[in-house]
Amino acid sequence: MTAGRPAGVHGVGLLSVAILVIMLGSCMKRAAAPPPPPPPETILAEAGNEPLQQSLFRGDQAVLTDQDIARILGTQLNLTDRHRMAILSLTPTSPWSEDLAEIETKNLDRLLDTLKSSPQLTEVLLLPSLLVPEKRTVPYLREAAARVQADLLFVYTARIFSFRRDRFLKSDEVHAQCLAESVLLDVRTGIVVHTGHATENIAMKKMPADLNFNETVARAQSDARGKALLALANSVKEYLASGAK
Repeated sequence: MTAGRPAGVHGVGLLSVAILVIMLGSCMKRAAAPPPPPPPETILAEAGNEPLQQSLFRGDQAVLTDQDIARILGTQLNLTDRHRMAILSLTPTSPWSEDLAEIETKNLDRLLDTLKSSPQLTEVLLLPSLLVPEKRTVPYLREAAARVQADLLFVYTARIFSFRRDRFLKSDEVHAQCLAESVLLDVRTGIVVHTGHATENIAMKKMPADLNFNETVARAQSDARGKALLALANSVKEYLASGAK
């Protein structure tokens, strides 16, 4: 007669087998882990060692296709047949006195006269306010310029800063700074052919004729703006004189 194993020993054996099965199953699951996720769909596959000639982001195609961008970058413009220019300011001015309004008028006249002195331009005009679109994006600006049959559109903006508290300034002096930027847009193609940037600084002292110090500040700002716009106009004139190629 064979003696049976104690019940406790039999239970321990079964428990050991169960633990072994669980450990083997866990190892198999880790070995069969899923592969890493593919790259986002918005990123195109690499083109190997070839130089990239297209966008890596699919969403860019909704704005400009790679073919359009290649055609734009490969275009060589000759602007010698562009003779009509329209002008648009993106920074409205609101002079609060008659004297300051006269200064702003002179600033605009000097801008126009400088551009009109370019031998290439036969007509320079301000873009009528009725034609200025609410959405001042390139397509809408091109349309507005085309309506007045302008070949070129000169767009500028001017930011004014004034400083009253400075260790080098007296109590009746003000320092004004104007940061002006401009773009020259070829209306036919929509390409920005020239960009300009000008910074002008004016230090001015309160005059007896000034109503108050605020008028002194406004006068300094107008003078700084006028000089900056004149610098932008001269930059465009020189660009056109260089052949505009």
